[in-house]
Amino acid sequence: MDNQPSVTQQLFGWVRKNKYSLAGATFVASMVGSFVMVGRNPHLTSKQKIVQARVYAQGLTLAVIVSLAALDMSDRRKPAPRKEAVKLADA
Repeated sequence: MDNQPSVTQQLFGWVRKNKYSLAGATFVASMVGSFVMVGRNPHLTSKQKIVQARVYAQGLTLAVIVSLAALDMSDRRKPAPRKEAVKLADA
């Protein structure tokens, strides 16, 4: 039971494995959420609302991509695990 990774380690492992899907899903979800948020403003035209929502979504997506790049860089700085030589038994 001691060898099982913690929930945080499992989460980071999932993020490392699915980082491109996560970035795309973040953009789609933030586009929908920001459009709902901007849609409440009665003073903007529909074109202005679309542009404003896109700007908010791009900002959040950029923050996620920068975070994923930092995670990737930290992974690359870690030394690769050493593989032990396999000893062959004489038959």
